[in-house]
Parts: sequence; C-alpha cells; structure tokens
Amino acid sequence: MFNSDRHLTLGDWFVFHLLMVIPVVNIIIYIILLFSGDTNPSLRSYLWLPIVIIAVFLTVLLILIAIGVSLPQLGGVMLV
Repeated sequence: MFNSDRHLTLGDWFVFHLLMVIPVVNIIIYIILLFSGDTNPSLRSYLWLPIVIIAVFLTVLLILIAIGVSLPQLGGVMLV
C-alpha cells in the first residue's frame, strides 16, 4: 500500500493516519514503514521528521540542563 512505485493518494494518507491512532499498532507500523526499503520517499521523510525534532529538542534540553547544573559552580546564583 505504501510502496515507492507511485504517489500516495488521499486514501493512503487516511489509512496511514487511521493506523497511527491505534495504540501499539502505530509503533509497529511506524517502525516497519521507517526501516522498510520500499516505503514511499515522501512517507519516509514524514516519518523521520518527528525523530529529528525530538533529537534537536533533547540536545537543547541537555545543553540547558548542563548550563543549569554548572551555574552554581561558576559563582552564579542558584534559585531554589
């Protein structure tokens, strides 16, 4: 259904989003589609986007935590 040999139709996107609503099934389908070799390129890019966004936010969060932890050691004021 999500093969790379054709464009995704509105019905394909509807079925995809319908599958993403079902708990546990959405994780399995997500992983299968993400790592399958014949998944449509636009769908694969759509699947990678949340992973990239989460990675960026986690990196920023870790940097902010590191700054917050090291601030009292640098002579900053710790607000408690």
